[in-house]
Amino acid sequence: MGGNCNLFMVGSVSKVKPNREAKGMSEQKGRRKLIDQGKVVLLAVSLTAGSLLAWNGLSGGSQGATPVYAAEQGAVMENTIAVQGTGKLSVTPDIAYINAGVNVKAKTAKEAQAGAAKRYEAVRKVLKDGYGLADKDLKTTGYYVQPQYTYTEKEGQVLTGYTAVHEIRISWRSIDKTGTLLDSLGAAGANQIGGVTFDTEKKDQYENDALKKGLENARSKAEALAVASGRTLGPVINITENGAQVQPAVLEMMQKSTASGADQSNTSVEAGEVDVQAQLTVVFQLK
Repeated sequence: MGGNCNLFMVGSVSKVKPNREAKGMSEQKGRRKLIDQGKVVLLAVSLTAGSLLAWNGLSGGSQGATPVYAAEQGAVMENTIAVQGTGKLSVTPDIAYINAGVNVKAKTAKEAQAGAAKRYEAVRKVLKDGYGLADKDLKTTGYYVQPQYTYTEKEGQVLTGYTAVHEIRISWRSIDKTGTLLDSLGAAGANQIGGVTFDTEKKDQYENDALKKGLENARSKAEALAVASGRTLGPVINITENGAQVQPAVLEMMQKSTASGADQSNTSVEAGEVDVQAQLTVVFQLK
């Protein structure tokens, strides 16, 4: 038979035995091919290893990140400066949030609920008719009825009655009359005042103003560093907002006696100012 093989007979069956020389040549060619492929792989690794290491060092090897060649990254880092800017301002509050409520105790839950409803209606009437507040300015924040107990060694836990509570949040915009409103709430039957928070309804506007001041602050720092390093400050390359927020003012209350010296007193409220702060990181080009 033709080809690189030997034909031999075993009994009545014939088998083809591959030529050892041909097989050896084939294996040798396969090894040379693998070696050549390995050289290509090693060459590719050697060319990219430096850039990959540089990128991993900068990005922490985060998944999904786009690789940057070391030469390009180095050039960018050498000609930029990153600084953090802070913008602060204080503004006059334009709204107060007052937490108030009625708390009534009675022998039965029904009596407690009825008493709380009556008290709350009196408070609501003063707020709407006396101060002209709209429904949107009154929000119920809590309502519950719960049993009250006393404990003695002889009788153990004994039910003594029930408490009904109705809590509301009042949005109040006449800041200079906040003390007068608090006095009216007490007179109408509100026996819970949970506190007053002075805030602003112009948060977006003031936060944007604080961010602008933060950018000015960052530019001032960058210019000082550029001059100190003998360079010139270039345009902004990147801005990252780290946060902007309005910090409401907490109520401080005191009782002030009337001029007549009578037993009555007026609540005096100091609204203070609302603080706004913003932080951002700015990258500038250096020339």
